[in-house]
Amino acid sequence: MAYATPTIPIPPNPIFVDYSIAELQTLVGSITWLTHSFGRSYTKEETRSGYLTKQPFVYKGSAEYLPVQFNDNLQAQSFFEVGSQTIVGEFDQFTVNYYEVPLGLIVWANLKKIDGTKGANYYFAEQLKKDVRDKLRNAMLVGGRIVIKSIDENIDNIFSNYTFEQIDRQYFSYPYVAFKFNLELTIEEEC
Repeated sequence: MAYATPTIPIPPNPIFVDYSIAELQTLVGSITWLTHSFGRSYTKEETRSGYLTKQPFVYKGSAEYLPVQFNDNLQAQSFFEVGSQTIVGEFDQFTVNYYEVPLGLIVWANLKKIDGTKGANYYFAEQLKKDVRDKLRNAMLVGGRIVIKSIDENIDNIFSNYTFEQIDRQYFSYPYVAFKFNLELTIEEEC
């Protein structure tokens, strides 16, 4: 799998949170300009130039990971961050229990590749956010519900879980755009 043309891994037979993320991954991936909708990410620590860095990766199988930070070979990509699963109320072994899980949906796009003419005259990030927001608002998840809590545009907030070298800052201005949907997934426990 080349980083210039990555294959999008989808886990076989996902359960619980991974099932909901696979549903959301497919839903968001149906947006025409979003060419690479990745699923659940993991933070991987690596040493670069003698410094410890934290980068987002998705598991691609066979004990290998694919980096999902900015990739100017792609038109647009997204991936999900997963927070702690918290039970709603008191656990009851005789009924269905629900869990709340904070999710972050990070989207990074190249406006020139999406629409070079439009992008030359207008920074159309709001249109991209609207497209994602419309998909999420209409999400019909099996055994779950998603709520949009906020949308971050500040790069330091969007990528707060990761470290980047100074050269990476070039991906934080035109023609590139990034934003993060802070979501809350409520999911029922599998019986």
